[in-house]
Amino acid sequence: MLRIFPPVLIFLALLCLIQPKHASSQVDTLMYLEDQQRFQPEKLIDIEHLSAELDIDPYATLVKGKANFLFRQIRQNVDSAVFSTPGFTIKALDIDHHKADYYRKGDLLVIALPAQTKNAASHEISIQYEVKPEKELYFIGWNDPTGRKRKQVWAHRPFYWLPYADDRLTVDMKVTFDYRYKVFSNGIRESVTDNLNGTKTWHYKMYHNHPFFSTALVIGDYMWRDMTSPRGLPLELWYYPDRSGNVDATYAYMKEMVNFCEKEFGMPYPYEVYREAPVVDYLYGAMETTTSTIFGDYMHIDPRAYWERNYINVNAHELTHQWFGNYISHLRGKDVWLTESFATYYAKLFEKTIFGVDHYEWERTKELKRVLDASEKDDFAIGHSQGGVDRWYPKGSLVLDMLRDHLGDEDFKRSVSTYLKMHPYSEVWTADFMRAIQLTTGSSMDWFFDQWIERGGEPYYGITYQTDGDSLRLFVKQLQPINKIRPAFRVHLTFEIWYNNGHKSVFNLLNDKAEQSYALPIDFQGNPDFLLFDPGARMIKKVKFDREPVQLLNQFRLATNMIDRYDALMALKEVPLDVKRSTLEKQYYRENYHLIKSEIVNQLSVDENKKSEKVIYDALDDSEVYVRRAAITALQAHHKISRGQARKMLSDESYSNIKLSLEKLVLLDPDNTANFLKMTADEVGFPGLNIRITWLRLAIEYGQEDRLKELIDYSSPSFDFLTRMNAMEALGALKYINGKVAANLVEAADHWNFRLQPVAFKVLKQFYAENRNKLFIEEAIDNQFTNRKKADNLLEKLRAAD
Repeated sequence: MLRIFPPVLIFLALLCLIQPKHASSQVDTLMYLEDQQRFQPEKLIDIEHLSAELDIDPYATLVKGKANFLFRQIRQNVDSAVFSTPGFTIKALDIDHHKADYYRKGDLLVIALPAQTKNAASHEISIQYEVKPEKELYFIGWNDPTGRKRKQVWAHRPFYWLPYADDRLTVDMKVTFDYRYKVFSNGIRESVTDNLNGTKTWHYKMYHNHPFFSTALVIGDYMWRDMTSPRGLPLELWYYPDRSGNVDATYAYMKEMVNFCEKEFGMPYPYEVYREAPVVDYLYGAMETTTSTIFGDYMHIDPRAYWERNYINVNAHELTHQWFGNYISHLRGKDVWLTESFATYYAKLFEKTIFGVDHYEWERTKELKRVLDASEKDDFAIGHSQGGVDRWYPKGSLVLDMLRDHLGDEDFKRSVSTYLKMHPYSEVWTADFMRAIQLTTGSSMDWFFDQWIERGGEPYYGITYQTDGDSLRLFVKQLQPINKIRPAFRVHLTFEIWYNNGHKSVFNLLNDKAEQSYALPIDFQGNPDFLLFDPGARMIKKVKFDREPVQLLNQFRLATNMIDRYDALMALKEVPLDVKRSTLEKQYYRENYHLIKSEIVNQLSVDENKKSEKVIYDALDDSEVYVRRAAITALQAHHKISRGQARKMLSDESYSNIKLSLEKLVLLDPDNTANFLKMTADEVGFPGLNIRITWLRLAIEYGQEDRLKELIDYSSPSFDFLTRMNAMEALGALKYINGKVAANLVEAADHWNFRLQPVAFKVLKQFYAENRNKLFIEEAIDNQFTNRKKADNLLEKLRAAD
């Protein structure tokens, strides 16, 4: 049967028939993209509690476990319980202390439920097993022959090392491990018991239910610092003993974050403790398992590395998840935004309280860029299971900004608090948040959620105008495709006319059609200086608004909001230097925020005018790290850098600024390479030894080939993934390969860390393109893989790219 709209789900809303039978009825059709995860998930049994005992051998990558699940059978027609147990060897399986029947179906363990479990009482499934996890539980450093790699075991999800079924439950976790290492998991640490065999057993317990998937395990050489939040919440900040001096920089504003969240959400932290730990070779930024967040140790920083990537935003994001994600968790795949959008939004809002409005507007600008870039690929909605990270994170964050603008601060905060308190320790979907707003404020926001959450796309406005006597005629077109799935956006647009007498006229205009025009009265006490559409850039939108250079220059000088001045500055990129030079030079010294100052530097960098050059030289000495970074990046051949200035650049507080300075100075003044290398010989950098590896590459290019051994070593499995990536890229730039390099690249090209893997493959592919390197690489592949199929797959990929 032919489907006219294969990707589309059509809902028919039939109007009540209030006319006589012979009168024709009208049918309205609503259309949305199909989403297979719009249905509530099936649940076979209700799991209430897990008691787990684990004994872990890191050298054998072996977990010996016993998992006791307390459950109730909630459906009379269900005769089985199902758990995911990939690669598990089941040693014993009981229900209520009696042997139970079970069978395997792929990765699933299907357990037959006896008739007596159909009563409403709780029953227990006990599974004794062994498993060597293929993924999710990572064993790092235990088999490093040099003994230099950090020894850790970590997991941010329970898959592959605990029998898993999706539910909310409480947990008792007992983990036995070598006494020299510490164990980190979820909930209260009830006890740490010394055993006679050189191990300790660590007991953690959750007293409130949480989503089972939000379970973690971390084992390694750690210490922790105890702190208390203003309300008295115990905080455990774990750290590496050799980075004890990094705790303050890593966990900056920790107490302020907890205090912010509790006040903003209108309810206290929902569990008994909060702890965090860094882990090596982490795949993402961080993961908010309940009460216990783990994060990449490349954010376990010293004060100088603050300017590379600090932990503040990520930390606030993961803390927010303790409310939005763990205390309440999303029910369906299409409700992921309820977890990720809220965490992204509140992290941004917390940073606003610390770093100010300009920083907040910069974050919003970066969010909008991600949103519009994503729309070049597809138009999925935030509230769609295929929305993707650029919808669930930045777009959802911007939508919450707009929702708060519409409701007002207090009503928004009260609505969020109601939403949280209505659904304690439970699962939610989008309608629950909508209902909380309606109950709290009386406002029906169905239209807002339909437009911004359930439907995809963003408005694309074409703005033109003309003066018409005593008014300005404004023409607004919505240029994006408009159809049944994505009708014209309904929004209130703000438009301002700024006059040369310092006054402005503000207009709020309802826009809900593909094309509309508006007559705006002009204040004849002054002449219009510039026109401003959506001041403060509060809307998610794309805009085509052509303005004369003089209007852009006026907006750049006079607009109140930093982001409106930045918008004008970016539009000035296409304006000739002779027209904008003077304004840019003067405005550099009036501006305070790095975003604008950095863009001025970028636009003036090609100019050989003496005043423009002075801006660049002054920017090299600016107090802001990012402005100095922009100046370093923008340096051209016509800029003359003194030895004193070079020394300043090569002793910057920012590691990245030193790295960039070293590369730029060697490029612009190669005759002084030896001096530049001497000035930075003792710098290491962070993360990924970024300065040292750059230094080694430049030194080798300069003729110090004895440095190759050190660089090759950094590409080996003895180092963290960022160090390895930097070293591999440096070796690729040097076009140097030998047997060790090939072995390190092949091992990394098959690594479970998906950030390391593509970098290694790219460099490997580069080398494999030359016939003289093929023998090195093919021998390395033969030595790396015991599984011939995996070896052949890698070879096939290399040959396809050759």
